[in-house]
Amino acid sequence: MPTEPTELVGMEMRILCLALSLQPFEKDTHHPWDASISRAKLAVTKLTRSQKEDMVMGTGWKGGPCTGHILPQQHIDFHGLCLQDSPMGVRFAANVTAFPSGVNVAATFDRNLMYEYGSAMGFEFRHVGANIQLGPMTNLFRAPAAGRNWEGPGGDPFLASISASQIVRGIQSHGVIATAKHFIANEQEHFRFDYSSNLDKKTLMEVYMQPFEACVRAGVASIMCSYNRLNQVYACANDELVNQILKGPEIDFKGFVMTDWDAHYSLLVSDMVMAGRDRNVSLALSVDDTEPQNIPESRLDDMVVRILSAYYHLGQDKGYPDIAFDSWEEKEKNVYNYDYRFKQHIPIARKLASASTILLKNEKGLLPLDASADGLVAVIGEDARRPHILNEFINRGGNDGTLAQGWGSGTAEFPYIVSPLEAIETHTRVISSVENNDLSKAKHVAASAKVALVFGNADSGEGGITVDGHEADRNDLKLWHNADELINAVASVNENTIVVLHTVGAVEMPWINHPNISAVVFALLPGQETGNALADVLFGKVNPSARLPFTIHNTITDYAAHVLYSSPDKIPQINYNEGLFFDYRHADKFGITPLFPFGHGLSYTSFKYSRLNVNRIDLHDSHSDLSIKLKVKNTGTFDGHEVIQLYVSFPEKALEPPKLLKGFDRVWVKSGETADVSLVLKKQDLRVWEGNGWTFVAGNYGIKVGASSRDLRLETVVQWG
Repeated sequence: MPTEPTELVGMEMRILCLALSLQPFEKDTHHPWDASISRAKLAVTKLTRSQKEDMVMGTGWKGGPCTGHILPQQHIDFHGLCLQDSPMGVRFAANVTAFPSGVNVAATFDRNLMYEYGSAMGFEFRHVGANIQLGPMTNLFRAPAAGRNWEGPGGDPFLASISASQIVRGIQSHGVIATAKHFIANEQEHFRFDYSSNLDKKTLMEVYMQPFEACVRAGVASIMCSYNRLNQVYACANDELVNQILKGPEIDFKGFVMTDWDAHYSLLVSDMVMAGRDRNVSLALSVDDTEPQNIPESRLDDMVVRILSAYYHLGQDKGYPDIAFDSWEEKEKNVYNYDYRFKQHIPIARKLASASTILLKNEKGLLPLDASADGLVAVIGEDARRPHILNEFINRGGNDGTLAQGWGSGTAEFPYIVSPLEAIETHTRVISSVENNDLSKAKHVAASAKVALVFGNADSGEGGITVDGHEADRNDLKLWHNADELINAVASVNENTIVVLHTVGAVEMPWINHPNISAVVFALLPGQETGNALADVLFGKVNPSARLPFTIHNTITDYAAHVLYSSPDKIPQINYNEGLFFDYRHADKFGITPLFPFGHGLSYTSFKYSRLNVNRIDLHDSHSDLSIKLKVKNTGTFDGHEVIQLYVSFPEKALEPPKLLKGFDRVWVKSGETADVSLVLKKQDLRVWEGNGWTFVAGNYGIKVGASSRDLRLETVVQWG
């Protein structure tokens, strides 16, 4: 029986997380940053023009121990800024935690865990002296083969908004500046410095802007604009995008916009230029020849005020730790340090990894495994073993052994890694074969065991690094290193075959209907505790509750959008012609039956939903928030979490997809007991973009709750607006 989880944050935090609104700041209230802004404005009067210019231009790659730096101005209590990747741990530093990836965090569908993740990372960034964490990554799963999907929060803007904003809150709870990136419509790596993402205003505002807006509501201090163009204009030089929308009266972002390293920019738009190589190179990337020396003083002052406001608001002027790492110092490889300086975060890394392990299939009740049962367990595939050399590849730019991160700037050094093989060996008797190409040995081992666990993976990452012929974006959705053939070989000789996958996203599963494949475990990229977390799920210490944060289709042609791999154009054009209709929205619109739908994930127990009630919170307001209440009973024999998902169908005249995710909660229910579930559907989440602004559409709204986007248990219709 799984043990009831120990909550690292109290009930007060849970209530706060559920109550937080994505609504704009009310016009008649003070902004939370007012005092810091006033202080920053006073500090600016004490700076010379040259000092102000130093505050908006990075020192250049290797201009200090961090991946980016802003010089100090000690006389105004500004001690400089250390900017450091990544969204899942401190990059280029030894003895830090290699947490699960961003997509794993989204797969938990748990606001508290999202916050804990951000908080644990914020603690580590602060204690190594990094002022700014370059995360969370908030770009969406538009094209399933896109290289950096694994860093982000999945394929739905509502889920992405909650995940990213909770991570921001967690990071900044330690006084570290969080950075929401990459702003905006930056959903592939091919041509990443050159392409134009072309999309209409409704799609921009309702889909791709939503996670960034949510981060602003959460108080994010920094936003990184992206390399690409939006509708032919570079994002970091796009006046409408940044000055009118992001910093405009609706979203009202008070922090600073930094460029990605060596991005094209305008100083009339971007507030901080991160010189990737050196300042001279960065100056040449100005699209309008603006330099710090020739922009109006008022604009320069605004840039500095935004940077200082964030710095003062998060208290970095008093008692912030000194930098305690060097990105450029050569790190010793193949070192396993279980007693590293942040070992207190091992439990949260493990809990996040197990809470994000998705049980896709479990026929015959094969899982959980009984560790005391007779017979051997076969562990097969190179993804089950340790890498030959831990941290062998710079930026994790290689795929050897079990896969627990993708590659690129969104990575961290492993202090150690617990492989699936070694973790499973602590629970039961094991026989193994860990080479994918030796199918004869794999079949022999599988035939000798009562149960066969067979492993496969698929990797991807950031542009500039090519691994096994994949130039950042994956070439296809197939498993790597002969894994499909390996899985078929094992299943041909063992009727109790369990497939375990570590992947950066969706993969094709041509073997899924093999009669001997009884279970599929989809673990994504679980970080350093990968093996222990997997064993917790396999042997029932943890009852799986994770859900797919994207759709898995049978073939790549079933998806709405794809990576643009080639183009004859100097400026490749990526047209978001699918508009609002990608991921499950696309499947719903065109009647496509997915292999596994968005929100899908099994448990070792079963749940019954009942008594759905929907009421206005304010009976006198036709646009009131809605209270959604229901009961969920655990009708099985295991205690466990259930993830309740709320979908809304809009009136036809709103021109929205058939249904949209608008709420969720992960609830613990003991066997035989019933939980009361309460959700709030905010009116902010019922707005639609029409013409040049937000509006509400009056009519009948379908309110649907269930266990996935295709497993809706209860529904009703309400008149709203």
